Amino acid sequence: MASWQETFSELKTQYVQRSTDRLTQIVDLVNKFCANPANKDLAQQLSRHFHWLAGSGSMYGFQRVSTLGLEGEKLADQIVKQQGPAQAAELDRLKGILTELSAQFATNIESVETAAPGRLKTGPQAGRREVLVVGEDQKEIAALKKILEDNNLAFRHARSVATTLGELEKRMPEGLILELPLPDGDAYEMIEKIRTMPGGDETSIIVISKQTVFLDKVRSIHAGADAHFERPIDFEAMFRRLRYLLDRRFQETPRILSVEDDPDQAAFIRAFLESAGYQVRTCTDPRNFESYIAAFLPDLVLLDVMLPGMTGYELAKYVRQDERYATLPIIFLTTQGQVDAHIESARAGGDDHLVKPVPPSLLLGTVSSRLERARYLRTLLHRDGLTSLINHTSFQEQIKTTVAHRKRHPGQTCLILLDVDYFKSINERHGYPGGDKVLLALSLLLRRRLRSSDVIGRFGGDEFAILAEGLDEAEALNLASRILAEFQSIQHSTLSHAGFYATCSAGISVLEPKDMTSETWVESAFKALNEAKAAGRNCAISYKGNKGGQPVQA
Repeated sequence: MASWQETFSELKTQYVQRSTDRLTQIVDLVNKFCANPANKDLAQQLSRHFHWLAGSGSMYGFQRVSTLGLEGEKLADQIVKQQGPAQAAELDRLKGILTELSAQFATNIESVETAAPGRLKTGPQAGRREVLVVGEDQKEIAALKKILEDNNLAFRHARSVATTLGELEKRMPEGLILELPLPDGDAYEMIEKIRTMPGGDETSIIVISKQTVFLDKVRSIHAGADAHFERPIDFEAMFRRLRYLLDRRFQETPRILSVEDDPDQAAFIRAFLESAGYQVRTCTDPRNFESYIAAFLPDLVLLDVMLPGMTGYELAKYVRQDERYATLPIIFLTTQGQVDAHIESARAGGDDHLVKPVPPSLLLGTVSSRLERARYLRTLLHRDGLTSLINHTSFQEQIKTTVAHRKRHPGQTCLILLDVDYFKSINERHGYPGGDKVLLALSLLLRRRLRSSDVIGRFGGDEFAILAEGLDEAEALNLASRILAEFQSIQHSTLSHAGFYATCSAGISVLEPKDMTSETWVESAFKALNEAKAAGRNCAISYKGNKGGQPVQA
């Protein structure tokens, strides 16, 4: 794959060629306009061409081109709005702008050095994720160790700045929990140092401190920590934040839809953001926007304001009318920097308003922060708080999507419903914390044993659901049986109980796209689950409507 510098150099060459051709068109328009200074349509066409130059010039190292393009755009817009024809002074200034633009592209400007942003790492790593805990409070260390190991995370321990740096030199963990103060140095300075180490910029860092002053929390975040918690520790809240931070590293590559009709700006945006590891698709004709957003399912949309036939504001309002895109970030890219333009962006539902030409570092920073914020909001809306699996509503949407897909594309998909046996009795005997431990243990087992392509959700209070693509009925029964067998061997413990065991039952239904809807598919899986419970529990049974369905004891 070509480096960003090589890609940029090629794009710059193409940009100069296209801009030279565009300049010829502008010269022709200005000549026609000088002959007919009352023609507002010609003035609007000039505004459009100058707008393209204003937005793209500095992207390719031609800062003066952007400045002149912006001046030309404002002058053309002024002529359009004013009463009567363009004045002689205005026509002279248009000619002067053309002369300067010609000189800019004729001059041999040295290539602008552009550093290629590091690629975003995506995809899971092999083995358990590792968390290094730094501190001296043995009681807290023991509690943190138990929480981490209960959640299938590897635990490492260090006591001081010196031993921490030594551990990090050996291997950089996915997570780092720092208990302050440390005996031999400033922990905030150590965090800053960690962020400069190889891989240190990706490690999730949480600070635990007795300090309650607001400025200490600010200093913690400023140093590079991802979160700051006070003692006494709310372990549940802290681990929920840690789990979110760790999962952030293994998300799918974010998808960005860029709506931009100028090929130079569109090419730059796409090449630059792809060099940073994002998936980018460009929509050059806003009339195709609906089909693009439905097919690509972007995580963020970049909207140019000035588009042929409609405005970016109108597209944003269309997006905001659909509740499916309630958390979808929208960033406007425009040459309009006036307060009124910012207000219009906010009214249309935009999250940010960047004025062209946008410095690449600002574009990347804005995209990154908005994607992160949106992902966190989606986590709150679509994930179960205890298990971090998708919730009932989100799983139902997955079911509908799967049924619609299978009606168009033949293939096998199984729905497996799991229900913890006698869960009410578990809560009565061991309390709600005991019940939560059982549910968490089952969710972790499912995460470990199922493929990354399988969809796992918490379907109800003690019910879990799995969408398994590509499995036939026998394979689904075998999978469910293995899960049940492993789950019944897990020992659960609470403060008042040394250890206890639990079992679960499973109902399986293979999707028959021609005969089933999403509702009847779920109903058939529940019928099989009820049969499993009636058969004595702790077994998996396939829906009898599927050929060859037989009960299988775990």
